[in-house]
Amino acid sequence: MALRINALLLVFFTCLLVPAFDCAFAHPLQSNLENAWHAYLKASRSGNESELQKTMSSYSLFTLKNKLISAQRSLTPDIIKSFAKYSPDISKMEFARVIQRGDNANLVYVGNSGEKDAKGNPTVTFSSIKFVNESGWKVEAIMSCDKPMYHDDGRKTRFYESDLRPACAMDGKVKPAPALVKRPYSSALLDVFSYGYQAEVTVNGVPQKPVTASWSGVLIGGLCKNKNEISIKMTKLSTANQRVPKIRIRRLLKNRTTREVLKFEPKKKVEGVHTFIVSVK
Repeated sequence: MALRINALLLVFFTCLLVPAFDCAFAHPLQSNLENAWHAYLKASRSGNESELQKTMSSYSLFTLKNKLISAQRSLTPDIIKSFAKYSPDISKMEFARVIQRGDNANLVYVGNSGEKDAKGNPTVTFSSIKFVNESGWKVEAIMSCDKPMYHDDGRKTRFYESDLRPACAMDGKVKPAPALVKRPYSSALLDVFSYGYQAEVTVNGVPQKPVTASWSGVLIGGLCKNKNEISIKMTKLSTANQRVPKIRIRRLLKNRTTREVLKFEPKKKVEGVHTFIVSVK
């Protein structure tokens, strides 16, 4: 009987200790991530690219540089300083939670938005900072989520991993940095409308960001003089809401207007790989 009671007591105290150990492990991670965040802000305020490289993930840094190069620009001290200027001020927010998966982690904070919903209830805003463990924790992405976040009894709702936007989503891995592209002959814009499909566009061997809804932005790598090889791979998604996809590439002209060089709008045989040759003079 005494052995049985002792065993029950051991199980009971073990159950009490598990949350305590969870808290003990969570606190150092929170502290480490916050230190990494403050180092990132300090590096950003310096305007120094070499300092920024120590605190920003290689994937994010090289992706950013490729966008700038493709737009005939470069990473200047003023651009670097803007990162800190437009970052969330977590000192004015309340820590909500740490989400970790493998070499990915998110710090989540909550603060009063200063606004109320239609019923007059105060609302809050969540900010999430994604880190990757790349020879130490480095900042990869930031997101803010503004929406009513109070229950009727005044309690804050929880922020779930499913609330993370694609840039802050976690697969536990560290994404490799893309190769730096060369300064293009001409900058261009890529417009993609592909509800119900995933569109993968490759221009002159440079893959663009896969799109599963709609997106418009700078064409990474831009356009070459004369011959440009373009590949568009369309994959049907498991959804009944397919629409006719529309993909355009527009060359940016010196007078800040654009000229369409490719329009892809298939009404039949949408799936598969479609190839094109576009000439730019």
